[in-house]
Amino acid sequence: MTLQHVCTASSETRPVRLPTCPQCGDTLLAPLLAEHVDPGVVHNHWVCESCGHSFRMSHRFAADAF
Repeated sequence: MTLQHVCTASSETRPVRLPTCPQCGDTLLAPLLAEHVDPGVVHNHWVCESCGHSFRMSHRFAADAF
């Protein structure tokens, strides 16, 4: 299975929304660093390639996701 097939399959059940830079609004593709701080918490560190703005977004996952 290719990455394209995985993205297509997952977007059928849930649309994929890529984050945007809070400073310039450009779409971001991948975080610079993903920091797993707890089993259900990930801090993604982003740097915008267009304007250089850096920021962090935290994500919590449900316990049943594991």
